[in-house]
Amino acid sequence: MEEYEQISLVPDLGGEIEEEDRIRKREEENLVESLLFSLGRSVSVEEIATCLNMGKDGAFLAAERLRERYEERQEGLLIKKLEDRYQMVSHPKTYEGLIRVVKRPQKPVLSDVALETLSIIAYCQPITKVEVERIRGVKSDHAVNRLVEFGLIEEVGRLEAPGRPMLFATTEEFLYRFGVNSLKDLPALPEEVEKLLKEEVTEELKDGFGLEPDEAEATDENTVGEETEETAGEETEEAAREEIEEEQGEVLEEDLRNSTEEEAEEEANAESPET
Repeated sequence: MEEYEQISLVPDLGGEIEEEDRIRKREEENLVESLLFSLGRSVSVEEIATCLNMGKDGAFLAAERLRERYEERQEGLLIKKLEDRYQMVSHPKTYEGLIRVVKRPQKPVLSDVALETLSIIAYCQPITKVEVERIRGVKSDHAVNRLVEFGLIEEVGRLEAPGRPMLFATTEEFLYRFGVNSLKDLPALPEEVEKLLKEEVTEELKDGFGLEPDEAEATDENTVGEETEETAGEETEEAAREEIEEEQGEVLEEDLRNSTEEEAEEEANAESPET
C-alpha cells in the first residue's frame, strides 16, 4: 500500500511570527550599534529609548542583546556597560597593536598621592577636600585638582556647613579607566579600614563643621522650612498692609464724597434767592 506524504494547507503562522520578531530585534540592535558608533561616547538608556522610540525597558533589552552579541563574537570591539550607560570600546586584546600607533597614553600615570586621594574619594563619596585631608593627614589641594583635571572626580554639590565646602565624587570616566561597571564592583575594603574611614569622616564633620554625619541633609530641610516660614510671614504682612491701605482708601473716599456733597449743598444755598 502506497503511503502519501501529508501536505498541510494551514500556513505556519508561528514560524512567521518568530521570524518577524527576530528581524525586529536585530533592527533594534543595529540601531543601537549605529548610535553608539556615531556618538563615540557612553550613551544612557534614556537616549537609546529616544532613538528606538520605545520605553526604557525595551531599550535596555535591546542594548543588552547587542552587548551579549559582541561578547560572543570576541572580535575587535566590545560594548561596555558603565552603570546604566553603554559605550562601544576596543577589545583589550587589540591593545598591543593599537599602542604601536598611539605610542603612549594620552594622560600621564597617576602618582601614588593621586591614587591614594582617589581611593579615599571613591570609597567615601561624596566627600569634601577637608575630609580627605583629615584621612590622609596632609594637604591634598594639588592631588584633588589633578584628579579634577583628569576627569576622574567632579564637584557634585556643597556641604551645608560654614563656608559651604565643595563635595567631590567619582565620574563615569573613573569607571571606564579602572574597568568597573559600577561603584558596587569596587573591591571590598577590610572591615577595620572601612570603620576607620567612617570614623575619620565623622570626626571631621563634628570638629571641622560642627555637624553630625546626617545633619547636612537636615540643615537643607531646616533652611527650606525657615525660608517657607519667612515667605509666609512676608505674605501675611503684605496682606495686612494691603488691607489697611484698602480701609484707609475707603475712609478717604468716604470723606471726599461727604466733603463734595457739603460743598455742593453750600453752593446750592448760595445760589438760591433770599426769601
